[in-house]
Amino acid sequence: MILNINRKQLTLILLAFFFLVTSCKKSDSPVEPEITPARGQVVSSTFNGTFSIPLLQAMVSSISGGEQFKNKILYDVDYYKLVYRTADIKGNIIVVSGAVFLPKGKNNLSLVSVQHGTQTKRINVGSVNALNATDGLVAAALGYFAVVPDYIGLGESMLVHPYHISKSSADPIIDIIRAGKEFAGKNNITLNGQIFLAGYSEGGYVTMAAQREIEQNYKSEFQLTAVAPMAGAYDLNLSAKKIFQGKTYNQPAYLAYFMVAYNDVYGWNKLDAFFNSPYAEKLPALFNGSKTTTEINSELTNDLSKLLNQNFVNGYLNGTETTLTAAFSSNSLLDWKPTAPMHLYHGDADEYVPYENSVQAKNYFLTRGVNVELVTIPGGTHGSAALPSIVAAIEWFGTLKLAKHYLAKY
Repeated sequence: MILNINRKQLTLILLAFFFLVTSCKKSDSPVEPEITPARGQVVSSTFNGTFSIPLLQAMVSSISGGEQFKNKILYDVDYYKLVYRTADIKGNIIVVSGAVFLPKGKNNLSLVSVQHGTQTKRINVGSVNALNATDGLVAAALGYFAVVPDYIGLGESMLVHPYHISKSSADPIIDIIRAGKEFAGKNNITLNGQIFLAGYSEGGYVTMAAQREIEQNYKSEFQLTAVAPMAGAYDLNLSAKKIFQGKTYNQPAYLAYFMVAYNDVYGWNKLDAFFNSPYAEKLPALFNGSKTTTEINSELTNDLSKLLNQNFVNGYLNGTETTLTAAFSSNSLLDWKPTAPMHLYHGDADEYVPYENSVQAKNYFLTRGVNVELVTIPGGTHGSAALPSIVAAIEWFGTLKLAKHYLAKY
């Protein structure tokens, strides 16, 4: 029998058959529901190797003053890159990165988030190379589940880094703690519930910003065990005035980093009001994420009279330049009352971040009824006080683990 089917009928039959087949496929293999991006979600994790105890001891010994600390290394350390989600300054969900360090063979772990110091080159972070996060490596070698955020604008993030902007400094730390917990759960790693925060230099500022944000807005989600901000600029106007009153500053990249970040976040578009030519014109290209602070310093000058617009400096110091003063005030951190125990660490010969930041923080918190301890590194410069501060902080954390009976069974 020959069917007499015209082209229109054939088309309808084929469409019906296609619909039937594809419908069957969908019912046989249901499509996974799309996950709504949210802060703290893990995007990916990648195992990048293991650091042995001898290698870690050699690494610590190579750091100035590190020889005396090498025998404190207890564990081999597994190293992972972690990509996760946080929010930008406008609240948009973005992807950022960091590192996770695990003490090999140890469980029932306390979590510590370790915040790194100033970096301008996007790839000079822990997610790219573990040696860019030696403080996280050391923490894990001492027995902690350590997470080290790269921050917004570094690592995977291509935005301008919001240098010393308090909210955008705190959010990636809150979210890497969330992501770290998710990572631990998926990898059968037991965390004991303790959460510590520590950081040096910019990391000191970021650490205090994160504590403030957590205790003001996330205290039902996180109970911080102890916090150690180290050598941070907690009062930005105090820091700026101390620096501007001098004739030279040997880290001009730090000053420029502030202005580039604030110019971007607040949309000022007036770098030429802060800096003299030819430096003002250079800054956007210098801070595109491709250069180190050393390379940026070589393009600037440490002579502040040549680097900075003196009308701006004079106005700032005499109080008539209010825009930057107000922005620095809104991002300074001495306006709250800490709940978790806090120890401050700072070298009293710090040439880049004035030691007075920590003295003033201690005194301010005392007026709020909180006795924060300030551990001073006698004669410590910004560089030489770093390792003693970090080791001392981790050891202080260890006494709290003992006090709360959270030490793992070795």
